[in-house]
Amino acid sequence: MNCPKCGSQVAVNKSRCDRCGEDITYYRRIIKASNMFYNAGLAKAKVRDLSGAIAELKKSLKLFKKNTDARNLLGLIYYEMGEVVDALSEWVLSKHFEEKENEADVYIKAVQSNPTKLDAINQAIKKYNGALIYAKQGNDDLAIIQLKKVISLNSHFIRAYHLLALLYMKNNESDKARKTLQKVCKIDVNNTTSLRYLKELGMNISSDNGSENASVARPVDNSAIMPISTYKEDKPNIFVFVNLILGIAIGVATCYFLFVPTIKKNIVDDYNQKNIDYSQKMSVQTATIATLESDKKALQDQIKDMQKQIDEFAVGEYDAAQYDTLFEAITKYMNDDKEGAAEILVDAKMDKIESEPAKQLYNKIKEETFKTSSVKLYNTGHSQYTAGKYEDAIESLNDALAMDETNVDALYFLGRSYHRMGDNENAILNYNKVISDFPDSGRATEAKAKINEIDQ
Repeated sequence: MNCPKCGSQVAVNKSRCDRCGEDITYYRRIIKASNMFYNAGLAKAKVRDLSGAIAELKKSLKLFKKNTDARNLLGLIYYEMGEVVDALSEWVLSKHFEEKENEADVYIKAVQSNPTKLDAINQAIKKYNGALIYAKQGNDDLAIIQLKKVISLNSHFIRAYHLLALLYMKNNESDKARKTLQKVCKIDVNNTTSLRYLKELGMNISSDNGSENASVARPVDNSAIMPISTYKEDKPNIFVFVNLILGIAIGVATCYFLFVPTIKKNIVDDYNQKNIDYSQKMSVQTATIATLESDKKALQDQIKDMQKQIDEFAVGEYDAAQYDTLFEAITKYMNDDKEGAAEILVDAKMDKIESEPAKQLYNKIKEETFKTSSVKLYNTGHSQYTAGKYEDAIESLNDALAMDETNVDALYFLGRSYHRMGDNENAILNYNKVISDFPDSGRATEAKAKINEIDQ
């Protein structure tokens, strides 16, 4: 282990540095705790609990930011989840802390050596931003089409899966939403957002139990058809006809008194039964309508909640142009072209970049390049001033001040350049800034003398 104060090697069994006398007891405990969280994150990453692994690794880096193993693993997890910008940021920071024999070099080169993959990632980010705008505007169909294209370009972009599933849920396409979330769970088994959405789907699932009424055919009793015997009447007999008429009359009367009341009763019973059935059906329909109205209101409330979730969806939009600028600056910084990196970053609009690792990386590169580049630009501007090229000097000195506002020499000679060109107004403006911002410097005295010279 190296001493945190002087960098000397310290034996394992010693609690103080032999060179500077620094007590490293608590430092050892911090390193040990950081490695413990790293091991926990590694164990979770091996079983694809990526969300849990990220939480453990962030704890590890919070204790010891120079733990490059934890930072490299965090970058790999971000890359696996489709967050390429955050992954690159972690690897570049890792390389800054440990320049030699660092696995981050391999990861960065693997990404940079595949322009096709980088272009696909860039296109996926742009299309994701477009889909997010469509979703907020209520154009769900267009948003879904865009998100499908995003997933085809970057099949591990978890945030795109989440937004797509949310849109499916909003449009009552539960099966599609469930399949989409199951794909996320294959990437990150314990992703809390996916599990929450799946729970919502489980609560809204209803099963319709249908019943089939089987109709049973009843057998029809067929009366036996008996053959009628023929007879031959030898002579007409009037009593036969009288008996026949009387029999018919008696039969009709019997039918009327025996069967008609039964038929009437059956008709009335049938009518009453149909009336009861109709009343029951109306009651069921009324209850069904009330239930549907209640379900409709619940669904409308759910749609409003989902729209609110989409509107408040905590996903930062990417500004592709600004990330392209940051990538270009990183490339130059990695190639040891610090002045070139500073020239690119001086125009970067960091207020449009929400990623904290990207901001940390920007600040780190700015810290190491801006002051040095400002001095070089001042030297160039001073040489141009000496050669009488005042317009070129003004441009170079302004660039120097853009990188370092505390460069009093650049500010003073900017005023001198305007003075030599006869632009006394800008000259006095810059002289006064030297006097107000750097009152204790030697340049302030010289600036006062130059103002008096102009006023005479």
